[in-house]
Amino acid sequence: MSDKDIINQILDDNNVEHVILVDEESNTFEMAQLGVIPLHGVVYAVLDLIAINHQRVSEEDAGVVILELDFDPEADEYFITTIEDDDIFNEVMEVYESLPME
Repeated sequence: MSDKDIINQILDDNNVEHVILVDEESNTFEMAQLGVIPLHGVVYAVLDLIAINHQRVSEEDAGVVILELDFDPEADEYFITTIEDDDIFNEVMEVYESLPME
């Protein structure tokens, strides 16, 4: 799946399928969608890591993953990046945790 397809999947309110990402080393990451947070002009996806390379993650490896969903209109390209900055991660989580649960 391309970054564009993954972003469209995440932003589709009717989609409940898990998100599957493959890194540069062909590792596969399966994640459940928890929410989408627009913050400071950027859209973040909050996901729960379920499996790596088709193996369920242990409790110690499980956790939340936050992705930044980007689009470069000049190049007409979509990009997905993981958030590694603790301040941004914490800010997105704070907003996510303050949302009312459905």
